[in-house]
Amino acid sequence: MFIHEAVHEAVKKEKYITLKDLSGRIKIKPTNGPGNLIIMQADGSRPSKAGWQPSAEDLLRDDWIVID
Repeated sequence: MFIHEAVHEAVKKEKYITLKDLSGRIKIKPTNGPGNLIIMQADGSRPSKAGWQPSAEDLLRDDWIVID
């Protein structure tokens, strides 16, 4: 799915998003809070600094998925 579809579903269901090729390694929590996005290891460990600067290619991808 496209990123806007994945973000909409993840926010609604309080889940995370990732790209298929990053699944099992990285997950992203979209929020409306400080930092807006929290990027962490797939197991929930080591949350990074809040925020993310996607490339145009990232935003155009259609293989975003929603995960727990």
